[in-house]
Amino acid sequence: MVGRGLLRTVLILGLGTSLVTGLVACEGGYVASGSRESSRISGQGGWVESRIRSANGSATQGIELDGSGLRLDTEVTLEVEEGTFTIELLDGEGNVTLTLRATPGNPASGRGYMEVDFDEAQYRVTAEEAKGVYYRMDFAFVSE
Repeated sequence: MVGRGLLRTVLILGLGTSLVTGLVACEGGYVASGSRESSRISGQGGWVESRIRSANGSATQGIELDGSGLRLDTEVTLEVEEGTFTIELLDGEGNVTLTLRATPGNPASGRGYMEVDFDEAQYRVTAEEAKGVYYRMDFAFVSE
């Protein structure tokens, strides 16, 4: 009996170590399926809209624009049907200017800014077993 108990403990610890190692190895990876994006950009601003069937992990996304030195005054709405989904708007140096996190039944919205650096405004998405994700960013250009 003592042998079985010890064996069970060793197996459980080994499985736990494997799981932690797997999670650490995946840190920063982002996998999404069923993504549809649309956008419209004009001289005054624009919008970006995304629908994602399922996603997990974290990645930095970009909105390609002509020119640097612009600030995008941005209003964001975010919804998720399962799991959690987080959006962080970033300035030109990668600093977070707004964080929104949505969970089922708890949509999020807010206003922040992104800065165009090297012809791209960036934001970070983080999904934790997210399904049925929808977000929209409406922005207006403001010179810095």
